[in-house]
Amino acid sequence: MENNKQTIDSLLDELFLYFKNAQYHKVTVSSYRSCWNRVKDFMLDNGIKYYDRNVGKAFLKGELGDFVYGNLSDKQKSLVNRTEALYKFQSTGRIPVGGKQLPPKEFEGEIGHIIKRFISYRKETLGLAKKTVHSYTIYLHSFYLYLNNAGIRQIKDFNACSLLSYVKQMDQTASAKQHVTLNILRIFFRYLHEHGILPADYSQVVPKDSYKESDKLPSTFTDEEIKAILNAIDRGSPKGKRDYAMLLIAMRLGLRASDITGLRFENIIWERNVISIEQQKTGEPLELPLLPEIGNAIIDYLKHGRPVSKAPQCFLRAQAPYVPITYSCLGNVVVRYMRLAGINCVKRKHGPHALRHCFASALLKEKVPLPVISELLGHKNMSSSMGYLRVDLASLRECALEVPPVPLSFYNIGINNKQERRI
Repeated sequence: MENNKQTIDSLLDELFLYFKNAQYHKVTVSSYRSCWNRVKDFMLDNGIKYYDRNVGKAFLKGELGDFVYGNLSDKQKSLVNRTEALYKFQSTGRIPVGGKQLPPKEFEGEIGHIIKRFISYRKETLGLAKKTVHSYTIYLHSFYLYLNNAGIRQIKDFNACSLLSYVKQMDQTASAKQHVTLNILRIFFRYLHEHGILPADYSQVVPKDSYKESDKLPSTFTDEEIKAILNAIDRGSPKGKRDYAMLLIAMRLGLRASDITGLRFENIIWERNVISIEQQKTGEPLELPLLPEIGNAIIDYLKHGRPVSKAPQCFLRAQAPYVPITYSCLGNVVVRYMRLAGINCVKRKHGPHALRHCFASALLKEKVPLPVISELLGHKNMSSSMGYLRVDLASLRECALEVPPVPLSFYNIGINNKQERRI
């Protein structure tokens, strides 16, 4: 849909028609309109006729200067998100739900182009997964911004002191993040040396760390806490009906957040009372029983809570636009009801995955064999399920073998041997 010769008035007319068709709330529309009117005034003041992404970037620079998104206030971030939404709509014909997506990581100038070539090289030669490419982009963008702020915009101005200064200012308490950053920098500088971009191999200068990933106990919650979370939900409201059904699925079936939010009508086979899905994480099929309380909760939501929509997914946003709920939104839902229930989450994970741990722990208490638990959790191999054993001390104690008492004759043999050696 991208139109590089589109006036701001034409673009805004399309946007507000989109808002109307998607049934956006008037307060939300008003907040977008306020921001976009400022962009329009900027274009009029500078004699700019057509809108494109560079116009949005120029507007933001005039408003915020050379900014780092993470350092902005909530109000400033909102300005960035709403300005980015103009280009998002212009290029895709839609606006991401919530408008809170971080702006893309852009690399400009000589060093920026070198970083982009490096990422492309690694992606093409090693066939890196999308998630890995994203990690490279995130961590190297932080490094790129640091160099920009330090006035280093050409590779010839870079030296070992620049590298060590960047490492020194890193958050030393975030050991895992620091470990990943150092590894990526080491690979990046080895690439620069091997391809003749830098004469010195600064990968040797990147400090080594002693980070070791430790196995953490899975977070879980007691039966009383689970009941308190469910009781905190207002099941009389459409949103409460949706949230109750989703949390029941997480607690009673142990589905991942991505599989709950992606659940479609076709996945619920009422005739057989089962839920049959293809797991988004593994791509493997999984079939689980449709428990009566879950089935009733889903029916209650579909009949009395779900907005009218042609979306094939079961669970939708409670406010317009009525699109499928995201897994991050489900995370916020879980946290909200834990707070309402007064659950102490200090030193405990408190998202949808913690409810998955509760499901596994409950099965262990019922003496369900580990291979069955592994199958219900949708794990590819049983080793992935072994971690759940550590949360159930009672079951672990049952696994311990009884040590038989040592006969007194054993100790007498030891004493006799010592006496014989003395003789």
